[in-house]
Amino acid sequence: MTTHQDLAVFSTTVPARAEHLAPLRRRVRGWLDGLRVPTPVRQDVVLAAHEALSDAIDQPRAGRDTTVTLHCDREVVVLTAVDHFTWTARAQHGDHPGERRLRAIARVAERVDLDIDDERGTLTAYFAVPPTGTGQ
Repeated sequence: MTTHQDLAVFSTTVPARAEHLAPLRRRVRGWLDGLRVPTPVRQDVVLAAHEALSDAIDQPRAGRDTTVTLHCDREVVVLTAVDHFTWTARAQHGDHPGERRLRAIARVAERVDLDIDDERGTLTAYFAVPPTGTGQ
């Protein structure tokens, strides 16, 4: 974890394999808990990280590394996941498991940006942090 003024950063790179899902959830949850991120926001971010890694696991190139980075300040938690996702610009409308995962993330995040090219994809999800004393 890196801290600069009121900004905290967490980043990890894990193989896109199912046995890394639970440890990733624990690490993300613990890091956010240490920053006193309210429980509802923490749960949403953990879900989004899980869904992003789950989609990477389902790829034909499964086993490659996925990077999950979190930036947190007093107002927002930003999750960035980089891997070989199944998602496309139309993903929010389909019924493929990966598309359902993306919709799950979009339901809990304030905003989701998706940047996909031939080599990899980058998902960025934004989670608003309520003012202190209103969300725990």
